[in-house]
Amino acid sequence: MSATTYNILTALVIGLAFSSCETTQDKAAPSKENTKMVSHPVITYETKLEPVTESIRLNGQIEYNPNQVVHYASLINGVITKTYFSLGDKVNKGQVLAELKSSELTDLTSQKRSFESQLLVAKRKLSVAESMFGDRISSEKDLVEAQSEVDILKSEIEKIQSNLSLYNASTEKGVFQIKAPVGGYVVQNNISGGTQISGSDADLFTISDLSDVWVTTNIYAVDLPFVQKGMKAVIKSKAYPGETFEGIISEISQVFDPQERVLKARIRMPNKDLKLKPGLAIEAVVKKNTKEIAIGVPANALIFHNNENYLLIQKPDSTLEPRKVIVDVKDNDKVFFKSGLSAGEHIVINNQLLLFSDVLNTGK
Repeated sequence: MSATTYNILTALVIGLAFSSCETTQDKAAPSKENTKMVSHPVITYETKLEPVTESIRLNGQIEYNPNQVVHYASLINGVITKTYFSLGDKVNKGQVLAELKSSELTDLTSQKRSFESQLLVAKRKLSVAESMFGDRISSEKDLVEAQSEVDILKSEIEKIQSNLSLYNASTEKGVFQIKAPVGGYVVQNNISGGTQISGSDADLFTISDLSDVWVTTNIYAVDLPFVQKGMKAVIKSKAYPGETFEGIISEISQVFDPQERVLKARIRMPNKDLKLKPGLAIEAVVKKNTKEIAIGVPANALIFHNNENYLLIQKPDSTLEPRKVIVDVKDNDKVFFKSGLSAGEHIVINNQLLLFSDVLNTGK
């Protein structure tokens, strides 16, 4: 082998060795940017011009719809001996809810028995009068009087029976049974065993169909110019974190509440899953639209660093640019910029703190 051939072979071997080393290094150590993309995937929000909004928070509570409520008041006096329901229970129409012991039941039962005894006697008299009239022994007048007495006694018995039925009297137990006039949920209860009842007392209980409820909110004077009938409201409650309900402001009072010094707004809400329970405290968020147009960005995209606000912008070539920004308007879940951003830019909205840190460290 000549010296020239030997040198050529040696060069080829060395070249192949270097090529193999470079390939091994490339596979073993991926670029820092690729590693960052795998460990922190990027999700972006495309900016656009939109109306600037401002959220107003109104405190309030859930109330039952008074148009779907039945108040039960007793027409008689007595003592509640037993109850079969509790506040919040679902009841069916005709279900026995309580029993009432009353002297009026004893009086009505006694009167009924007395009239029934008198009716038996009157019927015998009528039978005799009819027989005697048929034999022409008595006059038609006597027959008419006997028939009239029977009719009057029947009428009195029917009236007593009607009253007993009206009050759902149970003569076997010696009590009046208070039954649910409609189906629904007991939203107010003013009785328990031993409660003394007077016919002039307030409602014994209230039943409501909770398929619809009212949300009553407070509007303070400073917010009055911005809250209007027909506005959409988003209802939130600490009872259901992360969950919202939507409704429309249907009515706004024209008179300030003399004690709270607020106007009351009403939002009628469907209550399909019965999550909105009367008495539950809520927060209603309404948004007023202004005439201004600006770039809107989700508020959680902001990065606070060294007492300044930043956004992380993804460029068309997938590189990330930290950009210092000044917020012009801050809403509940959005921030608006009149300058510093352009429509169509892509703002990183996930893992932005980690990616921001990586970009800063890379810059060092």
